[in-house]
Amino acid sequence: MGRSRGFVGYTSAPLRGLALAGLALLGPPLLIVIFVGAHAGLPSPAFFVEHGRRLPALARRLAARWGGVEIASPYHPAPPPPVRDADGWYRDGDALFRSAFLPAYLARLRWIGRDPATVRDLSWMMLNPLVGGVLAGLAPALIGGGLAAVWFHRPAGAAAMLLGLALGPGLLHLHARWTRVLLAPSARRAPGRLARAVGAGAGAGARLCASVVLSGVAMVFAVAQVVSIGLMPMRLWPETVLGSRRFVSWRRARIGEWTGVRIAEPYRPEPPLPDPEPDGSYRLGWGPVGTVHQSRGAAVRARRFGWMVRDRASWRDLAWLFLEVPVAAVLFAGPAALIVGGLAGLCWLWLWAEGLGLLTGLTWSPDDLLHAAVPALAGVPAPVAGLAAAALGLAVAPALLRCHALLSRSLLGPTRAALLTSRVDTLTSSRAQIRDAQAAELRRIERDLHDGAQARWVAVGMTLGAAEGLIDRDPEAARAMIAGAKDMSVIALGELRELIRGIHPPVLADRGLADAVRTLAMDAPLEAEVRVHLPGRVAAPIEAAVYFAVSELLTNAAKHATATSVLVELRHADGVLTVTVADDGRGGAAAGRGGGLHGIRRRLDGFDGVLILSSPPGGPTVAILEIPCALSSPRTSTSSGKGSPTS
Repeated sequence: MGRSRGFVGYTSAPLRGLALAGLALLGPPLLIVIFVGAHAGLPSPAFFVEHGRRLPALARRLAARWGGVEIASPYHPAPPPPVRDADGWYRDGDALFRSAFLPAYLARLRWIGRDPATVRDLSWMMLNPLVGGVLAGLAPALIGGGLAAVWFHRPAGAAAMLLGLALGPGLLHLHARWTRVLLAPSARRAPGRLARAVGAGAGAGARLCASVVLSGVAMVFAVAQVVSIGLMPMRLWPETVLGSRRFVSWRRARIGEWTGVRIAEPYRPEPPLPDPEPDGSYRLGWGPVGTVHQSRGAAVRARRFGWMVRDRASWRDLAWLFLEVPVAAVLFAGPAALIVGGLAGLCWLWLWAEGLGLLTGLTWSPDDLLHAAVPALAGVPAPVAGLAAAALGLAVAPALLRCHALLSRSLLGPTRAALLTSRVDTLTSSRAQIRDAQAAELRRIERDLHDGAQARWVAVGMTLGAAEGLIDRDPEAARAMIAGAKDMSVIALGELRELIRGIHPPVLADRGLADAVRTLAMDAPLEAEVRVHLPGRVAAPIEAAVYFAVSELLTNAAKHATATSVLVELRHADGVLTVTVADDGRGGAAAGRGGGLHGIRRRLDGFDGVLILSSPPGGPTVAILEIPCALSSPRTSTSSGKGSPTS
């Protein structure tokens, strides 16, 4: 209906404002009910938040009807109900459920929790009494106050009433615009080049100042380690080292986020505690250096102490903690002083000038104080000098942060020996996984041969033997048995072919990975496009691993993600084979232990490959396989839709 400036609009606006003010007062109690109900868990956190959305929805309707400001609904669409798989189970990620209740519960919980409009609604409920309630209640308050004042001062009361009537429609419009600030869909506009530069500089400056403070925290951890060594090294030092490692690991992560210089974790894994002796004691080591501990706690402390003493990363962390303060003083102290002093000094210069004037009886200005402290800035206004100093500090902050990151990586990163040790451990683990997978595959092949083709060929032989005895006495029955044996031999041959295809598909050996993937795309129950940019062929084991990985991803896209189309792209560059499988399904995939994606990851571990998965709720799902390998004979780059190749 919109705003109305007529007589009815002016007279009804105070009543509408009074209703909106009362509506604003309902926000905090409803917020408390939502908070208590969501944490109580009865019946569901999503239940309370969903019903709490009715108050913001009413505010949007009233803003359009009374304030003339249309506000669209900002909520993400609700998740669809879970669909039962062909085997009768309901799936949520890699978890399976017999009933649809839990998958639906978890989906609605994620829908509510990950929707930014939920936080905006709750913020509006908390802030609306202070902003919207004041705007809406101002006109009724003026009219009510005017009515009360008429008895004491008639002109003032009448003026207040007229002012309330005159401001009513405008205040309703302001209230509606305030409602739109938080309850409308958030508009995402890409910042301009200048805004990005200013934002990057401001962020780097804030991180530089934070690094100065964090250097002091690092010194506290360093001193704590030294003190613990002097007091009770066996009991206190491992605990302080663990606390320091948490802080240092957090700093590694922050350095990587702030500068792009990634620092890997260099720590050796903690060795397991040996099994207790028959008398309940624990023996650590043998010979002159071996020790026996009567309790498990003492053995754990001794094992942890020896582990940390022998780990060079512990001493490198301690060295970094001690060096952090002098390094930060050299790199960060000057720019931080420029940033903080340039911004805060504008206010402090004025306060100091006023204080000196009161103490000395002289008249000081911020410019006089600045020029007295720094004669080189004579003639430069104090605000300009302060902003210039802050801009200089912000300009050099990114380079200094990166320099600090490179210095930190030299101490906090793994050494070459640690990298080789980690590499050996990874190869040992992957070799054990491949050995277990091969043993399981051999058992599967043996079981399939024994229970499938072998049993059918035995049945064929027995049937033929029985038919041989019936040829003279009952030729018709013998002919029927021979026909049945023929059918069983065809079935057995099909099972053998299926078994061979599961071991190594013939299309891989005959036509290579590109055509094998196109064959998968043609057989997939959804629209599949294949793009191949391979100037050669990869090794046969890698081809098989990629083939089965793509087959698993296509199956997941069709069965679990309910996708309608999928794109498969194979590319080789810089010695790395990259396979990208992207679908338009509902997302939510996770590489949990025991699932198909976890099996793909284990399969790639044997070739130093990785699986990078991006599958937010609502989709799309993008799975990227990266395998370092070399190519052989050249081939051309092709692209196909549903298997039909094009140049």
